[in-house]
Amino acid sequence: MNKRGIPLMVVFASLLAACAIGYQARGSLSDVPGELRGKGFPGNSSGGGRFILADSDGRLQCDGQLSPPDISPNPGTCEGEAGKGIVRCNDGREVTVRWMAITCRSFEGGGEDKFGNRLIFRVDRKN
Repeated sequence: MNKRGIPLMVVFASLLAACAIGYQARGSLSDVPGELRGKGFPGNSSGGGRFILADSDGRLQCDGQLSPPDISPNPGTCEGEAGKGIVRCNDGREVTVRWMAITCRSFEGGGEDKFGNRLIFRVDRKN
């Protein structure tokens, strides 16, 4: 093994460990039966983030992109921060959403597509 292989293995192992402690996402769409489940990916230090949801069959998949907060009522903490985002699904729907931080490890939000179908979601850090 060359000298570069060891640092790469350490970095790879660190990334795998970081993924083991992740965020779970769940939600529902008013016109889709059952719960949607997936993963969440926090944003950088300025906030925002991303989440992916899918139905139990994996046919419907939705990708949520959340912008950094536009409201920060409590300086020094992320609790109460809120912002906007867009969720795009593989069936062509787009849902403009608002999100709000419940804690620094969880947020929830929702919105409606152009047909009035409601999306509700929540993302929490796994323990």
